[in-house]
Order: sequence, then C-alpha cells, then structure tokens
Amino acid sequence: MDLKICIVGKSNVGKSTLFNLLIKKKKSIINKEVNTTKNRNYGNFKIKNKIYYLIDTGGYYEEKNKNNVLKKKVIEQIIYGIKESYLILYVVDVVEGITYLDKKLSLIIRKYNKPTFLLINKIDIKKYNYKNNYYEYYKLGYYKIYPISCSHNIGIKKLYNDIYKYFIKEKNNKYNNKYNNKLKISVVGKPNTGKSTFINNYLKDYTKSIVSNIEGTTIDTLYFYNINKNKNFIIIDTPGIIKKFKFSKKIQNEYLLNTIKVIKESDICILIIDNKITNNDIYIYNKILLYKKGLLILFNKIDLFNKKERKEIILTIKKIIKNNYPYLLISNKNKLNDNTIKKINNIINKIYKNRKKKINSSILNNKLLLKINKKIKIKNKILKIKFCYQLKNKQFPSFVLISNLEKRINLNFKKYIENIIIKLFDFYGVPIEISFKKNKKNVNRYINKRK
Repeated sequence: MDLKICIVGKSNVGKSTLFNLLIKKKKSIINKEVNTTKNRNYGNFKIKNKIYYLIDTGGYYEEKNKNNVLKKKVIEQIIYGIKESYLILYVVDVVEGITYLDKKLSLIIRKYNKPTFLLINKIDIKKYNYKNNYYEYYKLGYYKIYPISCSHNIGIKKLYNDIYKYFIKEKNNKYNNKYNNKLKISVVGKPNTGKSTFINNYLKDYTKSIVSNIEGTTIDTLYFYNINKNKNFIIIDTPGIIKKFKFSKKIQNEYLLNTIKVIKESDICILIIDNKITNNDIYIYNKILLYKKGLLILFNKIDLFNKKERKEIILTIKKIIKNNYPYLLISNKNKLNDNTIKKINNIINKIYKNRKKKINSSILNNKLLLKINKKIKIKNKILKIKFCYQLKNKQFPSFVLISNLEKRINLNFKKYIENIIIKLFDFYGVPIEISFKKNKKNVNRYINKRK
C-alpha cells in the first residue's frame, strides 16, 4: 500500500509549517497572508527506516463568489489530495476554535471515508486553552485528537509514533529509497509562460498543478514523483521569477530564493519562455549556467506565430545561446503529443548521460592538446598547455589544465577552450567548468611516461 498522508485545513492554521516540520526541509512557503499555498505540494519523511509520502494542500475556502475560478481550483486540489491519500492530517486552529469552515471541510473528508487524525495547532499560545473546549473538537467526529504546536515542536513526537503504529501492519512501503539519488528536473521561467501546464501535459495528469491565466498562481515549489518503468525521476514546478515586485516583497523574495535553491539542487533545468526573450529569461538562463546544470529550452505558445516569425524566434534563441544547448518549439494549448514527449525524453536522457560522462585522460590529452597548443601569446609570452585531466568527484564535467601562464589566462580564452571541449567530446546540453594550475612533479612523471 502507498503510505500517502495528506495535510488539510482552512487557511493559516499552520499546514505548511507542519509539512516543513515533518519532512525536515523548507519546501512550502510560510506566510501570514491568507491562501499562500494553492497547489498540492509533495515531500517525504522517514520514521524508523520507513518512508511516508506527504501532501500539503491549500487552505479551504468559503466559496462565496461562484465565478472565482482560482478558489474552485484550490478546492479541487484539496479534494484530489484527500482522494489519493490513505491517512488525513486535519489541522484546526486553537485560536479560532471550531468554525463553520472547519465543519464544512470535515463533511468533505468524511464523504471519502478516510482515516483522519485531528491536529489542534498553536496550543503554545497561553491565552487560548484548548483543554477548556476539548470536547468541542470531538463534535467534528474524530477520536484521534492531537494537541500540537508546529512552531514550538510540541506534540510532534507523539504524532510521529502514532503514524508509525498506524501503518505498522501494512506491507513495506514501495517508496522506500525510491527518490534518493534520482534524476531531478526543475521547470523554471518567468510567470505565466505555461510551466504548470507543461508538467501536467508531460506527466499526462491534468490535476497535478493548478493552471490559471492569473500571474503567480504557483507560489510554492512543487515536487512531483514520477514512477514509471521507462523513466523514473522527480520533476519540480517552480514559481515564476520576476524582478518587479507584483506580490508582497516578502513572498516574492521567498519564492525567488526557493527557485534558485531548486536550480542548485537539480540535475537538469527546463527553461520555458514565450512571446519574446526578456531580461528575466536571460537572468534565469545565466543562473542555470552559473550552477552548471543541464539545460533544455522550450519556447511555448508557438501556435501564436507564423512561419516567418518562428524563423526569427530560432535566430534570436541561437544568438543568445552561444553554446550547444538544445531547444524545442512547443504548444501546451493543444497538449503535448507523444512525439514531442519522446523528443523531450531523448534530450533529457542525453543531457543526464553527458553530465555523468568521464573522459579518459590519455584521450583527452591526445585530442585537446592538438587543438589548443598553438602559438598563443599572452603579454609577449607563449601559452603552453602541458597536460589536462577531468576531476572525478564533481557532479558536472570539470577539467583541470596544467599551464605555464595559469594566472594570466583571461575569460575569453577560457570560454574558447570550453567550447572546444564541448564540441570535441559532445557535451550536448551541459555547461562545463575548467580551471588552470601550475605544473606539478607528479604531472611531469605522467607526461614523461606518455612520451
């Protein structure tokens, strides 16, 4: 059985704080503003070598305005989270007590007949004593009640133990060690370029991420675990990066930092752009290269352009992307067909292999030194590359070149050598790193042996 646990509750009761506390990572954004979390967010945590799959959901709304599409979609996400889970952690707030919204959400949970733990949060606030109204909470119809404080870690240990005891009779969790060291793909770009729609279409699940024309619908960083015989990976949906603060500064800064953190953690980044390439796109592109991540560029909404405009788009992409990075023109509007998904998968597989590629030192020297050992002068001195090798323990291709003028080599010459290595050894879609060092005795011995 899949040990899926879903956290539900109305807005601002501490669901995201509990989620971060259980998985011991800061994935969900925490803010006092109502309805910061909109989508379902995924993570996992371990109790006694058993891994549990945790889902955070948005705050439950009172649907006063029937035409509010975003509110409806948030409620849909909560229902999807309840449906796919085996155990519900239902969070209420001791400050407000049991409200009309709590009762209404309780009816929805009971409709799906799911085992539920009721968590009374914020018991650390002294002026609100949950014991005085303890029996009021039983009116919701749950006998497993846990007084907790997420901000002060009160009652969490008992919750951990009871979750473990509850599932102890179940079979071994198929998620055990499933996501450790798996391929991580992040989808990045400015707001409203179609990142969430792309993930839904790519995974062929149109209920995973909320999709809306409203800019900034995705605020949390969302992790989706794809389990498939052909492709087994983690795909991450990120908020759009923008420099102008369209939302509150605190939230904007927080999800900007979250997105950059996700780029750092990823193996491959899929940069989605649309209409025209902006400064925001170039900013994200440079961040991906800075952290040496594999890169695939998808130009979305191509159905809006004619043939001539498409050619201009390709020329613009090639001007900006000087290195060997792949790009595809797609349209999320008509959903992704099997051929497009196959192309994307082939590119992702090649990029992933290239990030792990190791070049034998003797092959590297034989091919590379012939190309670069010409009479290049730096301040009237001839530059000589005597030996080069690849570092083994790096997560991306990294090369060291032994040179006589290692301190005088400028950025242009460095990029020139990088481009030669990329072309010679086919590092398709992967940025590389090179550094220069002085000649060493052990290197001299190696060089003499080769002679």
